[in-house]
Amino acid sequence: MGEANILNGGVEVLGEIRGSLLHLDTLKKSSAEQAQTRQALEKEIAAKQKAMDKEIETTVSKRIQELEDSFDSQIDKTRGRIKAEKTRRDKTKDEKVSQRIGEETADQHEEIRSIKQEIKGIFTKDHIFRIFNTRYFFALFLPGSISDYLLILLTVIILAGLPFGVYMLLGLENIWLLVAMYAGELFVFGLAFFFIFKKVRNKHLAALREATDKRDRIKATKKNIKAKAHSIRKDRDESGYGLESFDQSIGELETTLEGIVEQKKQALTDFESTTKPDIVNEIRVKYVDDIEDLKKQNEEAVRVQKEADDEISAITMDISQNYEAYLGKENLRINVIDSLIEIINNGGALNISEALEAYKKQIEAAKAAK
Repeated sequence: MGEANILNGGVEVLGEIRGSLLHLDTLKKSSAEQAQTRQALEKEIAAKQKAMDKEIETTVSKRIQELEDSFDSQIDKTRGRIKAEKTRRDKTKDEKVSQRIGEETADQHEEIRSIKQEIKGIFTKDHIFRIFNTRYFFALFLPGSISDYLLILLTVIILAGLPFGVYMLLGLENIWLLVAMYAGELFVFGLAFFFIFKKVRNKHLAALREATDKRDRIKATKKNIKAKAHSIRKDRDESGYGLESFDQSIGELETTLEGIVEQKKQALTDFESTTKPDIVNEIRVKYVDDIEDLKKQNEEAVRVQKEADDEISAITMDISQNYEAYLGKENLRINVIDSLIEIINNGGALNISEALEAYKKQIEAAKAAK
């Protein structure tokens, strides 16, 4: 066709052109449909792949968690048993240590009880009321240590603040009441102090000083007991407490714990190397056929679209080379070709060239009519 001027042709040539254009439209529609099909298939493949990956991830994570939970439960139980056994051991040791302290300080405790009886004898012999045989009385009337003077200072602070505290608590507003309260307190406490100082402290001073000496001996003995107890508690030698059975039991439990921990590590290693691949393969089997089928459909759509595109390219080139230069690109449309065929069939033209002129005049007349 490229050797002759197609403008001299008639309906047959136009029919060929029309056939080529129709076939080109059909191929373009087919290519578009295959493109849509490919897009839908690719989305479905991606969705299937995502669902498979999600199921693999969820299942593997769940199985690992179940495996870890099983071992962790045994580990926690064993640690609990170790803790309980250590608590029993510590309790037994504390009992044995207390028993040892009691045995090794029994003489000192007996000495303290004897000295206390001697002090009671002094109070009885000198006719001193036993209510004065207290730490507070000796600190207040026969102070001899820093702690005694601190106790006196505390007493003064309490007595100084007591009236004011009562005054504020009751919401009183008369300052003279506060002065009266202080005066009353000073009178009562001063009178009591003076009476006890004169009738007890001075009257029985020799006996009270003898009792003070004995109280000092009690303090010294208690200090020795405390030092002895501290030394025993710090003693690292536990051989005398009979704790061997506890140590053996704790050792066995710790060995068991180490074994469980190692088993857990090995189980996780085996899971990664054996169980996990089996799980992955098991899940993939459920999806692989569908995914492969979809991939095949996609490959077929790609093939069909490529063939259509190749043919579209060839026909487009053919139309461009053989017809476009003669008819013009704007006239290579089905409706225009149909109009040209109609003009020739109706006797309005003998060939394509005349038909084109007649068609142009129809277009111009239509435009003019508007």
